[in-house]
Amino acid sequence: DLLIHFYKRKMDPNYVPIPIQYHQISPTRRVAFRHFVGSKSPSILYIPGFFSDMELNKVIILEQYARATGYSFIRYDQECTGQSTGDQRTIEFEHWLEDALAMLDNYLKGPVILVASSLGCWISTLVTQRRPSRIKGMLWLGPGFNCLWTGYWFYYNSLEADVKQRVDSGEDGGAIRIKMKYGGWGILRKDFCERTLPFEIDFENPVPIDMPIRVIHGIRDRDVPYEWCLMAMEKFATKDFEVMYRKMGDHRLMSPGDLNLITYELDRLIHHLAALNNGLKAAPILKGTNMEEEIAQAVQLANQPKVHNERKLKTKL
Repeated sequence: DLLIHFYKRKMDPNYVPIPIQYHQISPTRRVAFRHFVGSKSPSILYIPGFFSDMELNKVIILEQYARATGYSFIRYDQECTGQSTGDQRTIEFEHWLEDALAMLDNYLKGPVILVASSLGCWISTLVTQRRPSRIKGMLWLGPGFNCLWTGYWFYYNSLEADVKQRVDSGEDGGAIRIKMKYGGWGILRKDFCERTLPFEIDFENPVPIDMPIRVIHGIRDRDVPYEWCLMAMEKFATKDFEVMYRKMGDHRLMSPGDLNLITYELDRLIHHLAALNNGLKAAPILKGTNMEEEIAQAVQLANQPKVHNERKLKTKL
């Protein structure tokens, strides 16, 4: 059944999500999350991208994989998104790092794999630097690093002269109103972006992280240049760094083929880590799998009349 979901991409109408819980960081800061408690190690923590919540198709597909295979899994709404508290006028990048650390420190035990999208890959690296003994591997989807300060000036320089004048005068807190590519409007504050500078990863020098890292990046990504992955491969200390390019993939990586590859690479990374933990250099060579029956079932289900799904899933970043 799990493989069928991967082929269909659309959610199973019988899917029942894990109940929402809340973590209170402070009296005014609360993070919503869903936690599947499995019986196997490592645990999986998904770190979302820029103003992205936990209800995306690809995140739920990852949860379904974890539930089917028995691995603990957490997905959460970082502050200022979804059902977590927060205001775009006061949110700080540091809050998002604290959100991820709160999930890791309070709800997951033992070794952890971080799966992250876009800006979340930057946060996942910061988490790994702060908890090196906990994180055993990372899977990045369209990684975006050190992008907010330069992003602010990109948007600023594209503004009309009168809008620049309002921003410069401090009107609306000096924030730039931006159209979110996958729906809605957001604001980009100069002070928010500038305060990310101390958190930027220093790519002028080797990044001392030595663990398996897997990257999936779309060639049609218009938000983050796919060539960045090759630079990262050189800069991170690990020799166990692999990049997979999707010729037709965009920044969201939400097509059926993308979702299949994401779950496949997560599964492959888990088995690779198990092999390393047992003194092997890699997982055993595959001897083939029998997928014909699963594919036939997927085709049969795809040809059935569509079932109305009251809960429309978001397909933004």
